[in-house]
Order: sequence, then C-alpha cells, then structure tokens
Amino acid sequence: MIRINFRTPCTAAWKKWLQRCETQQSTLNALYATGKIGEVSAKLYREQKATYFALDGPFHGKCAYCETLIVANHPGDLDHFRPKGRVTNSSDMIKVKDHRGQEAPHPGYYWLAYDFQNLLPSCEDCNRPNKARSGGLRVGKWDEFPVKGFRAINPGEEKREKPLLLNPTTNGIKVEKHLEINENGIAKYLTLEGETCCRVFGLNARQALVQERIVAFRNGYYAMLNYLIARGNDSEVGARIHLSTINDYDAGISPYSAAGRAGIDSMCKKLGIKKSNVVLKAIAKVTGEHKAPFVPKS
Repeated sequence: MIRINFRTPCTAAWKKWLQRCETQQSTLNALYATGKIGEVSAKLYREQKATYFALDGPFHGKCAYCETLIVANHPGDLDHFRPKGRVTNSSDMIKVKDHRGQEAPHPGYYWLAYDFQNLLPSCEDCNRPNKARSGGLRVGKWDEFPVKGFRAINPGEEKREKPLLLNPTTNGIKVEKHLEINENGIAKYLTLEGETCCRVFGLNARQALVQERIVAFRNGYYAMLNYLIARGNDSEVGARIHLSTINDYDAGISPYSAAGRAGIDSMCKKLGIKKSNVVLKAIAKVTGEHKAPFVPKS
C-alpha cells in the first residue's frame, strides 16, 4: 500500500456523475431519516469505475490495498471503504442502538454510498472473503470495518471515528509509518492499523503476493545499484533505463511500488547514499530535467 494523491477528473462526464450521485445520496439519506431502509444503486456508483481502474488514473490500475495490477485474469471490485450496507468486525455483525433505543444491526455508512472519496479499487483477494490463496486462512475485507472506540451511525459522525484500516487516499496519511516491506516481501506492521490491514487483506498470508513483493524489492534494489554503475561507466542509455525503474516506483506507477521503494532505500543505505546535491545533479543530468527528480531516502 502507498499513499495515493487522488486528483479528480475535470471531464463533463465526471461532473455530471457527481451531480447525479449527490441527488441520489440526498434521496437515500432522507429515506433513512424516516426510519426506512433504501437501496443503493450499484449501477450508479460503478458508472465511473473505469476512472478508478485506469492504468493512467490515480491508482495506475492497481488495487488500493495490496498494489496488485487489476487485469482480466485478476479482476477487482469498486470497494466502499466504509461499507454501504451491513458492517462487521471480523465475522461478527456490529450492533448499535436504533432511533427507538433498541439494539439493531448497524445500518451501514449509507450516507457515503455515493461519495467518490469512499470508493477504492480493490482486487478480489483483498475484498472478497476467501481462503483459496491464503493457506486456508480467511482473508478479504467485504463489509468488515473495525474502528477504535467510537463508531458512527449517523451522517457526519464518521469524522470522529478512528478506523483501524488504512485508506491510502486520506489527506496527510503516511503509510510507511504503519507498514514497511522487508527483503523477504513481508509487510511488517508498525501500528495497530498496519496489523489490522495485514490481517484483513492477508498481506502476508497470500504467498503469491509475498513473492511479487520480493521481486519488486529486488528490482528496486538493483535498479539503484545498476544506475550508479552505469553513471560510473558514463553509460547514459543504461542510466536512463535504471532511472526509469526508480522513478516508476517513486511515482507509484509500478505494481508493488512500496516494495520497490524499500529495495531502493535498502541499497542507498548499504552504499551510504544520502540526499545530496551531487546525487540530484547526477540524476538531473540523465533526465535532462530542471526540477529535482526522485532521490531515494537515506
């Protein structure tokens, strides 16, 4: 998982969709306010699915949670980060007090059903409960949404919640403070939020995913080493090739960019490379750019 800067499209189709979503959301909220239960139109909220799944979109065609490329042979869903219907914690349904003071199932975050910021592209392994690729361990988010302490049941109350799952589009979020990838492809959790993500999405239970992160880690690791070797040999073509790999991980374009970045950082640490003007100038010389390109963290 990496931080995603979700810049909304400026197209007429996107704006029209937002207006229709806002209208439908107002109708749904009004219905729930009377104590009735309304239906969410999957057709409507999925209308802009292509924007979320586009290779040149904000998520670069990847799952927001595990960074797996969502393609024909690895399909995905447009997931509601806060579930639109029922809400569970592990396998237990969340119960709350209704408007009559009686215990009832949580109604779901219905007021966010059409909120584009509550929608995230997810691979089927991260979203749909399954045991097939996780050694028999049940993984998959679906309608699970654990929080620490207070849980919202009315519109606006979600601002008071402390979710235990990470939304990579949250302003100011620093995913690396919660999760870090090692050379063995393991996602090491540093916080309770990171631990919850590992459990719910099966980040370490899915061996194929772990293997992909190992490859990405090594790609980043050797891309930095080979870039420096190419620069030392005055091979501009070679330097450009390896710098492209580095920049794609930095920009979050490549699958498993978190692992690729970790590999880059590991090589820099091993070689004692720091963010210095020397490195900046060397990379700028290869790219021909005036702005400072990516420099791995020391």
